[in-house]
Amino acid sequence: MPLAESFQLKEQIIEQYKHAYKILMAEHDLSPNNPIINETLYSLVNNLGQFFEHELEEEILSDREIGKIRSDMLRKLETAETLMEFYYAEKFIQDTPHINNLRKFIYWDNYKKLVDIELKKFFALAERQQLSAIAFVGSGPLPLSTILLQRQTGKPVVCLDINPAAYNIGKKLIDRYGLQHSLTYVLADGASYHYEGCDLVWIASLVPNKQEVVKRIYETNPNAVVAIRSVDGIYQLLYEPVDEAIFQHIIGKEIGRTKANSSIINSTIFYRFQHV
Repeated sequence: MPLAESFQLKEQIIEQYKHAYKILMAEHDLSPNNPIINETLYSLVNNLGQFFEHELEEEILSDREIGKIRSDMLRKLETAETLMEFYYAEKFIQDTPHINNLRKFIYWDNYKKLVDIELKKFFALAERQQLSAIAFVGSGPLPLSTILLQRQTGKPVVCLDINPAAYNIGKKLIDRYGLQHSLTYVLADGASYHYEGCDLVWIASLVPNKQEVVKRIYETNPNAVVAIRSVDGIYQLLYEPVDEAIFQHIIGKEIGRTKANSSIINSTIFYRFQHV
C-alpha cells in the first residue's frame, strides 16, 4: 500500500474513533433504542475489523489523541454493550421462544464463530481432558456464549453473574426458552464460587476481577482449564486486554490461544494450573 494511502487510512480510523467518542459522550441513551448509537458503533466495529493486523495498528494505538480518550471510551463502550444485551434479552423474552430466534441478534454470527474456534482449540489442546460441566463467569443478561457452548458440547453450563439485574433477565430468558435443565443461572461473584465439578471455566472479557476469579478457580478446582477472553491489536480500542503476567504469577500456565480476525473481536487464552 502506498505511504500516502496508508497515512490517509490511519487518519480516517483515528478520526472515526474520536468522532464515536464525542457521540458516546454527548448522547444520554446508549442503548439500541438510539439509532445514532446503533449506526456509530456498528460502523466503528466493522471498520476496525477491516483494519485488524494492518501494518499501522501500533501507530493508531499509540496515537497521543487516542491515548487521551481511550479509557473513557472503553467505559462508554462497556455501558453501551451492557444496554445492548439487556435490550435484546428483553426482546427475545417477549418473542416466540424458539432457539432460532436468537439468530436475530446483530452479532450472532460473531458469537457463533468465536465459540466455534474456542471449542476447536480447547479440544485440540486437551485431548485427555475430562469435560463434565462448564462454568461461565460474566454470563450477563444475554447468555449467547453459554447457550452455544452447551449446544455444541452437550454438557451442562453454570452461568455466573454478580449483577442482580443481569441475573434476573438472563435466568428469565433461559427459563422462557426451556433451557434451565442444561443451563443454570447463579447470582454470584466468580471470585467466591466453588468450581468443583467444572472442568472448563470461561471468563468473559468484561469481568473486572479476573485475577481474583482465577485464584478462586485454583483454590477450588486446580484441575480445571481456564479460558479468558482478551483482545489483541486494533481491538484494544474496544476492550482492555488481559494482563497475562498476572495469571502466570498465580500458577497459571498458558497452553494455547485463539486468534481474532476481521469478524472475531476476541482472542481467548487457555490456562492450565501448574500444581505445586
